[in-house]
Amino acid sequence: MAGPCHRKVGDLKMGKKIRASIVGVTGYTGIDLLRLLLLHPDVEIAYMTSRQHARERIGKVYPHLAHLDLDITDTSPAEVAKGSDVVFLALPHKMAQEVAAEIHGKVKIVDLSADFRLDDPKTYAAYYEEHKYPHLLKEFAYGLPEVFGRDKIAKAQSVANPGCFALVSQLLLHPFKGHIVQADIFAVTGSSGAGKSPVEGTHHPVRNHNLKSYNINKHRHIPEITRAGGISAAQLNFVPSSGPFSRGIFAQAFLTLNKDVPNPAAVYADCPFVRIQKNVELAAIIGSNFADLSFEKGEGGRVLAQGVIDNLAKGSAGSAVQNMNLMFGLAETAGLFNIAPLYP
Repeated sequence: MAGPCHRKVGDLKMGKKIRASIVGVTGYTGIDLLRLLLLHPDVEIAYMTSRQHARERIGKVYPHLAHLDLDITDTSPAEVAKGSDVVFLALPHKMAQEVAAEIHGKVKIVDLSADFRLDDPKTYAAYYEEHKYPHLLKEFAYGLPEVFGRDKIAKAQSVANPGCFALVSQLLLHPFKGHIVQADIFAVTGSSGAGKSPVEGTHHPVRNHNLKSYNINKHRHIPEITRAGGISAAQLNFVPSSGPFSRGIFAQAFLTLNKDVPNPAAVYADCPFVRIQKNVELAAIIGSNFADLSFEKGEGGRVLAQGVIDNLAKGSAGSAVQNMNLMFGLAETAGLFNIAPLYP
């Protein structure tokens, strides 16, 4: 039987390209999403919108894209939906739900914010705030095919991308679901995870040559992590931390189990973007949609699990494109598998 990531080539008509639009293109996730979509053989860019940079060339805002003849617009979400096959929402939290409510049901949506990751309004309120459109929470499929399977994503009109910390943590816990007594996770993210707008805590002088923790056992990704691990918040210690590098997440999970799981790596045998390694390192995945994982037996019967992803790629834009592929019946790997990590 094929696993949840079994690859399937869809029936996209010969020569027809997916018209993809990015709402909120000038943030870090938006610009990385543009990078990946420009490399996708089955995609053409319909709209790139930004209120702050409307009517500017993308190369003026980001000089590394100076070769592109593409304009940023402030086109309304309704007009964007009319001219698109899929709309990616690369917007700040809370802002995305307003746009999603306006265009839901009119076009396929992939939301990169946190606004639709949790399907229970009470849980959402506990970790964020009251949702303005709680009736829409169950309308979004959760977009992590390696853990929850691809069928629901493939049938969905709207998909919610996982959080970046949540994504790598779920990959570490998923093979042991139903057998976890206690999970202790320490994860370090790069500065791009804080977004484009600088604030005191992410300012370079206090970030460089520094390592610090924050939101211990209070991080908003906790309900996503516990869901994949089949555990309660009381069984999880989660220590998110910020590191002195731009891109990537390095996560370590120390797991106490009630049963030996002989080959956890086998769970991902059909998952093309999960690579099982003896040791993991950020340099091996930066810029790509790959997640490198390692599983080792520790002392005292514990399992030592490690994982690395690029928070902007696999942790956001890359998984968004992966979800789009599934939604349009393309191979899951289309436009992504040949994007090699940036090494060194």
